[in-house]
Amino acid sequence: MPISCPKCQAEMRTYERNGIHVDQCTECRGVFLDRGELEHLITAEAQWSAQQSQPPAPTSTPQQSYPQGGYGSQYPQGSYGKPSKKRRGFLEELFD
Repeated sequence: MPISCPKCQAEMRTYERNGIHVDQCTECRGVFLDRGELEHLITAEAQWSAQQSQPPAPTSTPQQSYPQGGYGSQYPQGSYGKPSKKRRGFLEELFD
C-alpha cells in the first residue's frame, strides 16, 4: 500500500541514502522521516562533522627563501575578493 503525503495527499516514494530511509512526495517534493531515522541522521551528521573538523597533522616548517617584509608584504595574501568555497555538510550531500 503506497504512503500518501500528509501535506498534499500525493503518493510518496521511499528510498535509502547512506543507510537512512527517506520518504519523499512525488508532487510537493517534501521529505519526511520517522523519529528513528531522524535520530540516525543527527548521529551521522555529528560523526561526519567531527571527522571534518580534525586538522591534519603538522609537518616540518618549510624554510623561507626570501626575507620577511619584502616587496608586496603590505598587501594581504588571499583570494583577491573571490569568496571561498564553503565546505558542504553531510545533509547537503545526502539530499543531492
